[in-house]
Amino acid sequence: MNSLSLLAPAKINLFLLINGRRSDGYHLIFTMFQKISLWDEIELSVGQGGKKRIYLECPDSELISGPDNLAYQAAELFLGKAGLDLAVKILLRKRIPLGGGLGGGSSDAASVLKGLNELAGFPFNEASLHSLGCSLGADVPFFLLEAPAAVGRGIGTELDVVNVPHGWYVLVYPGFSVSTRWAYENYVLTGQDQDTIFDALEVIQTAMWRNDLEKVIIARYPKIGRIKAELMVLGAEAALMSGSGSTVLGFFLYQEEAQRAASSLEVNRGLHTLLVESL
Repeated sequence: MNSLSLLAPAKINLFLLINGRRSDGYHLIFTMFQKISLWDEIELSVGQGGKKRIYLECPDSELISGPDNLAYQAAELFLGKAGLDLAVKILLRKRIPLGGGLGGGSSDAASVLKGLNELAGFPFNEASLHSLGCSLGADVPFFLLEAPAAVGRGIGTELDVVNVPHGWYVLVYPGFSVSTRWAYENYVLTGQDQDTIFDALEVIQTAMWRNDLEKVIIARYPKIGRIKAELMVLGAEAALMSGSGSTVLGFFLYQEEAQRAASSLEVNRGLHTLLVESL
């Protein structure tokens, strides 16, 4: 069997603007994705001969190991589109918290696509992989990029690589997840659709640290608002709910400040925190 060891990084959203809604119900967004130093670990193996089969193991995790798992679906899609009869084994060790909006499932799926493409001798080019990623989920194409940061438009799949200054982030998981579908269904568009032609740098400057989904989510989950306020009191340059939640991030310029804030939230508030940096 040929095998690869892969790291599937988590992401945060440094801003999220909602600009409109398509006729199929998908919202049009403008967002900035940033990969961070938190990874799921994947051991990917393929064997020739015999019939096509996929085996996924997720030790020490509540994650589903079967066809409902996005990593499994990525392998299934890849083999189907490539017309390959391979035995695929995926050993997935979860480090990214489930249901916190950090993109773990999408990152796992992207890593499986890229890994299988390499093990199979690169049957797909970058554009074809992007297309496969889009059919699995809106966040998957970002994780297919080698770049650590990108802005996403459309439903998040139209990507432009950007350079973002390095930062330290305290991630705070409030102890519950937020349904992405519920968040978008309950968001009420209040502005006009954004023009399709605009100065990206100008928009980024005005959009930074803004999340249009916060209002509707904090109304239902006020704990998220309280965590944001705590992070600011503890010295964060900015605090924001990442994507559709529920993880809240605090941005710090220096590791020592971030470490003090994370310790304070854990000791004094009993909150689950992670200290990470941008990749």
